[in-house]
Amino acid sequence: ERSGHTITKCQRQWYQVQTNKRSTVSNTNVHPNYVIKRNGLEQEMKTWRYPLHFIDFETVAPAVPFYPNMSPYEIFAFQFSHHILDKKSDGSLELHHASEFLHTERGPPNVAFLKALVNAIGSTVDVGTTFQWSPHETHVLRSMLSSQEVSSSLSSQDMSTLSAICGNKGMVDLCKLARKYYYVDGSGGSSSIKRLLKSTINASDHLKTIYSSPTYNGMNFSNMQWCQLDDSGCAKDPYDILSNVNPSQHDIANVTKGGAAAAAFHSLQNLDLSSNGRKAIENSLLRYCELDTLAMAMIVQAWQGFLSNEE
Repeated sequence: ERSGHTITKCQRQWYQVQTNKRSTVSNTNVHPNYVIKRNGLEQEMKTWRYPLHFIDFETVAPAVPFYPNMSPYEIFAFQFSHHILDKKSDGSLELHHASEFLHTERGPPNVAFLKALVNAIGSTVDVGTTFQWSPHETHVLRSMLSSQEVSSSLSSQDMSTLSAICGNKGMVDLCKLARKYYYVDGSGGSSSIKRLLKSTINASDHLKTIYSSPTYNGMNFSNMQWCQLDDSGCAKDPYDILSNVNPSQHDIANVTKGGAAAAAFHSLQNLDLSSNGRKAIENSLLRYCELDTLAMAMIVQAWQGFLSNEE
């Protein structure tokens, strides 16, 4: 849709009304309509610099602190995942799972997490564009950097790099862009990535082309096919597919949503947890966080496909 540069709240509500009307006569999940505000989104995308870096944190803010010298409800990150979408010499795009971190040692994770983050995306301050989904990562990073423990343990260079990453011109908020420029049937009008992903796969021929074969490989997946169809021809939710990847007898180890990730990390603090149970939880957390950053990259790939189709 070319009229206007952004989707207003009233327009989004109207699109949802139209979705509901269409769903009474056809399966809008199989053949969903989408709205993309081309002019606005293209202007945003022109400011991006390759390589594109997609970052997601898993965080917790326990009422009873896990570690000494931490306050009740003090938020910290214990895990991140990082995908890179880069241009090859022939101009085509290549996506790969570049790095990850999960705190598995005794003691607070802040310093180890932040050092790993600098190693992963520190160079993006000068090269590339880094993305988050919502300002959560920025807020958490700022909170962690305010800790006396962190400021006394990191080098001034690392502190400067991390401060730039969470500064006003740091990470691009993809959720904000989705809210301003994108609507798709089946999302309920939401800009939550969990609500958008399945609907976007259904709407995007580009994503179907990339992910309908078992060719995705990351640090925690081999030969995965993320576009799988159910009996009605509708794409399955990748987070439902995730629940069937190496399912564990430990319920807490089957992580498919953010709240479960925090609960799983809480379970890792149990010193009586068996080694098998601990490994199952760690593996599930790694798979879940990898899918989160893959989902971000998939949304961007879909937008690129939509814009290309409208030229």
